[in-house]
Order: sequence, then C-alpha cells, then structure tokens
Amino acid sequence: MKIAVVGAGITGLAAGHEAAEAGADVAVYEAADRAGGRIRTSELGGQPVDEGPDAFLARVPWAVELCRELGLDRDLVSPAQRTAFVYSRGALRALPQPSVLGVPLDFDALAASEIVSPRGVNRARRETEMPGSPLLGDDSVGRLVRRRLGDEVADRLVDPLIGGINASRVDELSIRAAVPQLAQAASRGPSLVRELRRVAASSPADPDAPVFYTLPGGLERLTDELSNRLGHRLRLSSPVGDLGQLDADKVIVTVPAHAAQTLVAPLSARAADLLGTIDYASVALISLAFDAASVNHPMAGSGYLVPAVEGRTITACSWASSKWGHVGSSDTGSSDTVVMRVSIGRHGDERPLTMSDRALLDAVREDLAFTMGIDAQPRATRISRWPRSLPQFRPGHLELVDEIEQSLASDAPWLQVTGAWARGLGIAACIHQGRQAARASVAGGASAR
Repeated sequence: MKIAVVGAGITGLAAGHEAAEAGADVAVYEAADRAGGRIRTSELGGQPVDEGPDAFLARVPWAVELCRELGLDRDLVSPAQRTAFVYSRGALRALPQPSVLGVPLDFDALAASEIVSPRGVNRARRETEMPGSPLLGDDSVGRLVRRRLGDEVADRLVDPLIGGINASRVDELSIRAAVPQLAQAASRGPSLVRELRRVAASSPADPDAPVFYTLPGGLERLTDELSNRLGHRLRLSSPVGDLGQLDADKVIVTVPAHAAQTLVAPLSARAADLLGTIDYASVALISLAFDAASVNHPMAGSGYLVPAVEGRTITACSWASSKWGHVGSSDTGSSDTVVMRVSIGRHGDERPLTMSDRALLDAVREDLAFTMGIDAQPRATRISRWPRSLPQFRPGHLELVDEIEQSLASDAPWLQVTGAWARGLGIAACIHQGRQAARASVAGGASAR
C-alpha cells in the first residue's frame, strides 16, 4: 500500500513512522526545508535551547512509547523543580496545592497563597454546597469555573494556566476539547471540587511521578530521529497543491486547519468549510540568557504565569535553567547561566507579530523588572515568532471535528485530516493522532481513488 503524508510536524512524522513500521510504502511531504514544525532547537548563549515546546506529558503513554521505540527513553529527564508561581496582586505567589488545572481543592491553601482576595476565597468556599446540575454536553471552561468558583479563581488561577497553554481565554475555550479531565468531573455531579477530590482520593497520584519529560539537547532530537528513520521517504521543500495528484492509495493530511482547508476544498466542500471555522492564535517566545551572578531573584521553581487581568505583556516566564538540570550548566556541572523563556500572545492579541524585535525585548525586560526585579542586561537573546500556531477550541469543537471526519469519510474515504487542531495540541496528543491515522489507513487496505 502507498501512503502519502502531507506535513512533517510531529503529527506527520509520527504518522509516517507508524505507516512505515507497518510495511507501507510511505512518502512524507513537507513544504519547508526542515521537519519538526514548532519543535525546533537552536543555540542560545552557547547551548541548545528549544524555541517552541520544551516538554511533553509523562502521564499519558503516547510520547513516552514513541521515545522507547526510537531508543530515546533512557535519555528522558523530568523537571528538577516543580513549584510554579502566579504573578498576582503585586507579587509572585506559589500555586496552591492540591489543585487540578488551576481548580483549588483545598480552600485553606488557596487563602494562604493570597493569589485571590479574601473575598474571592470566601466565594470559592461556597462551591461544594452550591446547588446546580451536572455538566451536559459542552461549555466554556470560563463559564463553568465562574459559575462554580467565582471570577477571581477563573481570572487569576484557571485562565493563566489553561488559557495560557492554549493562548486562549477560558471564557471561549471548550471544556471537553481542552480539559476533558474537568469535563468528566463536572459531568458526574454539580460540585466540580467535590468530584475532583473524589477522583484524587480514589487514585492518589505518586508525588514523585514525573509530570513532564524532555530530552537534554532539545526536543528536536525526537523529530530528528523520526526524520532519520524515514530517510528518503521524507521529502523536504516539497509543497503539495493537489491531493489528487499524489501517487498514493491513502493520504493523511497533518497541516494546520487553514492549510488543510485549501487542500480539502476540491474534494469535500463541507469539510473545507468546517476547517475554515477553526481559528488560531499567534505567539512569540523570547529566550534570554543572563550571567547567573547578575540575577538576584530566587529561582526555586519552574517559572510563573501572568493573568491577563494584570495587564502585562508577557503571559508566562519559564525559568528554564532551574526547571531543567541540564540547561545553564557549564562543562564542570556548575550553573553559570540563567536561561528564561518568556511567552507573549493570546488569541486576539497580534503584538507577537506586529511589534519589532526591539519593542518585544523592551516589553519583556520591563515585565521582568516589574514582576521579578531583574534589571540585568541579558548576554544573549532570541525571538521565535509563531504565527497562527495554536488552534482555538471553542465549545462544540469535538462535534465539529466529528462532522469533518464524517464528511471526508463520505466524500473522500481514502483521505484523513488530523493534527493539533483536531483532538489535542500537545506533543503527546499529536503523536497519538498521527499514529492513529496511520493505523486506520493501513487497516483499511489499498483502494482505488
């Protein structure tokens, strides 16, 4: 069977690898001159630092399993620091624990964190006794959290965490597509906190179990290994304009929704129209390397989030050299460099694309001075702009994806379209979606088009 994969981001590479391992005759087409998409590692201050995502989830199996198959699993490392902070009400404050995706499970810990006001804590305490109904269907994360726990918890805890991951605003974000863990809890009973506590009590998490993994030397090691395994089957600088012209029995399209829309339009007008409704956010990631002696702020944590209600430019700051033991270390193992990765951009905010490099750096340094008191001059900086990079999951998103898939199954059964825009935008989820698509193509057998 001949299988063509369009797009060589992590989804396409995983699909190509899976199909090749199953014995298919595979070709992976990529318009750019490199594979990997937003997974990219380059030099900063004399060492490799990721320009896009720098980790993947450890508590789902898909990325870990692929690393094991590729012989990379023995190199996986987890964060050296787990404590995360929120800049709220004038200071960096540790996220209260226990919590689930920003939803506090201990209201005394919430009060002690001072992330929300005493009034906000009292509003949240009422959640477990408030009447209500289990969640039916889909809703926005923001509407659910505001209804159950109040505006302050939504704005200062859940929005910077869940909204930050998706470069979205929780009031516009599908709870079923973006945070199924919260959706499942909310569907079991009226009290979100009670249901999350029940889950935590029935299957207590190992406090030492890794939450994230990465590869020393950067995550591009993963996409490079996949590329090397594909060899001549990976065709870089090879844009595809017409799916019908591909020499293949089955085609898997893994490009962003707006690019997939153009490719799919001649084959399924309905699927193309639906793909065109999926919006994206643009972001920028500014990496900075400082001499360790010039940074006087304690770095005992993985970094901090900044709620939109604070009115700052940055949305998050990762203390990369504290988060990862291998970042910032010299050949002797001593830490002589502080590396930070600062995120900018939310849906509807085009500053990551419109501001000049100088203006972006000035805004970042102003915010670092405001939130951390750092006025040192970085010895190295790097700006990575990612236009239209994060798909926005609106309420009803999973039903939208179902309809796209049903339209393609009817109009072009030899074609599958998937990627971060479909059922999950993390690295692990993209690997899973790519491999699922390849397995379905192989299982379906060769067919005339």
